[in-house]
Amino acid sequence: MSITLKNANFHGWETLINPGARVYPYFSCALRTRITQKRATNIVVTGEPGVGKSYQTIDIVRVSEGLTLGGKDRFSLDQVVFRYPDFMKLTVSLAMGKCIVFDEPSYAMGKRDWFKEVNKALVQTIESKRFKVHPMFIPVINKALLDKTIRCFLIQFQIEVRDRGRATVYRIEPSQSSDKVYRKTFCQLEYRMLDWDLCDRDTCLDCDKLDPENSEDRCEIFRARYERKKALIQDTRYSQAAEMAEHAETKEMTNDQIAERLIDFKDLFTDQDGKIDCDLLRIVAKDKCQVVMGHTRGYTIVKLLKYKHPDVFH
Repeated sequence: MSITLKNANFHGWETLINPGARVYPYFSCALRTRITQKRATNIVVTGEPGVGKSYQTIDIVRVSEGLTLGGKDRFSLDQVVFRYPDFMKLTVSLAMGKCIVFDEPSYAMGKRDWFKEVNKALVQTIESKRFKVHPMFIPVINKALLDKTIRCFLIQFQIEVRDRGRATVYRIEPSQSSDKVYRKTFCQLEYRMLDWDLCDRDTCLDCDKLDPENSEDRCEIFRARYERKKALIQDTRYSQAAEMAEHAETKEMTNDQIAERLIDFKDLFTDQDGKIDCDLLRIVAKDKCQVVMGHTRGYTIVKLLKYKHPDVFH
């Protein structure tokens, strides 16, 4: 039997409905009801890597918040955060009822550090719910990555993404008299590709318009801007990881190795007669070689330089 779906307007977005066939924006309506009633709403979105968790999360939030009369998104890319400090800034500045997406932990930090930050963020949503209602969405590979207390008592819904645009929503209900937690099927979700009406590509990552040399050719649809923001966060993390690795390496350096590396910067810690200033040497070692040393080690390096390079240092 064929099912006839009708186009309907939901907060400015086109939605296909058929109440008789149980096709309806049920979850979006439930979200709006909870926001209106100022109830805590924390949602974890799970699924294997590359299945489209972040895209579907953003689509759900965009539909929930709707469009302005001018046809613009009420949901801003600024509402997608990767770190706890950014979350706290939004908590203070966002209007009541605006959603926050605490996105992919792997792009911002290690799993353990990310877990600590999400823990703090969820506690903040509970403490501030009387004053500001900010539904939070957390895309993550597996719910077990979250602390047991969080996943059992601070999460109201779980969305399991099976494939791009297809997911099952579960209501998480803890018992009020025991430590049992019940997971009940709430509804099924079906979404098209994020910004499908503006671009038919499956991904932005190999698109020439994502970050072209000419800024006039740069694609500015929502998912392209999201990918650029995510890439910036990822590059920052890689740079920090490289600095940490280099710092860890320098901690294992011997005095001989440090002295040989400092030779290249001798003009920064010696005067015109080749005399070494130990305090300047320590500053240069920290600035140029990422080596922090005390006075005792500094004087040891000075003696070593004089001993090995008597023709250079006096």
